Amino acid sequence: MSVQSQIRAWLQALDNSEADTARVGAARAGATRAGQVRAGAVVGLSGGADSLALVHGLLRCGVPVHAVVVDHQLQAGSVQVAAEAAATARSLGATAEIRTVEVAGAGEGPAREARYRALGKAAAGRPLLVAHTADDDAEGLLIGLTRGSGAEAIAGMRGVHTDHVAVAAGAAWLGRPLLRCTRADTEAECLNAGLSWWEDPHNSSDAYLRSRIRTQVLPYLQDQLGVHIGSNMARTARMLREDVELLDELAARGLAVAEQGASLKCAELQQQPAALRRRIVKQWLAERTGPLTSAHLHAIDALVVAWKGQGGAAVPWPQGSPTIGEVTAQANTDLRRTHRLVVQRRDGYLQLATVPR
Repeated sequence: MSVQSQIRAWLQALDNSEADTARVGAARAGATRAGQVRAGAVVGLSGGADSLALVHGLLRCGVPVHAVVVDHQLQAGSVQVAAEAAATARSLGATAEIRTVEVAGAGEGPAREARYRALGKAAAGRPLLVAHTADDDAEGLLIGLTRGSGAEAIAGMRGVHTDHVAVAAGAAWLGRPLLRCTRADTEAECLNAGLSWWEDPHNSSDAYLRSRIRTQVLPYLQDQLGVHIGSNMARTARMLREDVELLDELAARGLAVAEQGASLKCAELQQQPAALRRRIVKQWLAERTGPLTSAHLHAIDALVVAWKGQGGAAVPWPQGSPTIGEVTAQANTDLRRTHRLVVQRRDGYLQLATVPR
């Protein structure tokens, strides 16, 4: 599928979404998300083929584009790469700016968070579009399989995302119009437009898992299983995303019934199938603990369906120093040195509590 036809299809899908208007933020009250994009979108531009194709495709579809290039300062020559990407966007008819960020920590995670915070701040109430493709979904599925973290880990990326660091930083929402395009499609868009793109050396570095999957694992799978394995995995990931979103919606309804103040009623949880019970607990603990693994969730689930008077299930402390109950943030910081954070069962309810180490 060509980049431009995919962008038009994505916008049409937003127009056709019955619940779209109800989900739109206050940035442009009463407008659909598609209407917001047509009025002007911010695009994260790296200078690579995917993001250049997105900028070019949007402009050809009549969408005003403001391109934002984030310079992570992690590679020699990054200033020049950013300047050339911004210049290319301007030559196509977009406006463009460069935002320089400081990355706190090594690896992909800190760089990604710094980038999205900068992009969200630049969006300032407008939709932020990024150029993830079907190839990214295929790679993500394989990465998720290595972690053994369930359907959410291998499900495809959302075409529209509202619970995201970029949204917290200021974007109205995050959109991914090219999830049905391949990397070959984006490169063809650039070639047809006479655009040259930047190849990020990180994309071929053995230091990163995603890069090894892209350059070693997927080519091997294509050789052994056929050239369509990548697109088939991406389609599987998209279908899993639909399943995950339905289960999350059902879990949210279950949480509304089971939640009693700061507790969860075990009798209500016991009536739910296991897949929904664990999702309800995960939603209940969202932002109250650190990241939860399947081991954490199964230990908590045992408090509900295999209760034998056992002690609480330990869970990670959240990042920062949020309050737990009546404990102040500073006292909570001190508490971590001497106490564990646990989910315990008391009088038929699950509660988040601190217990001495």
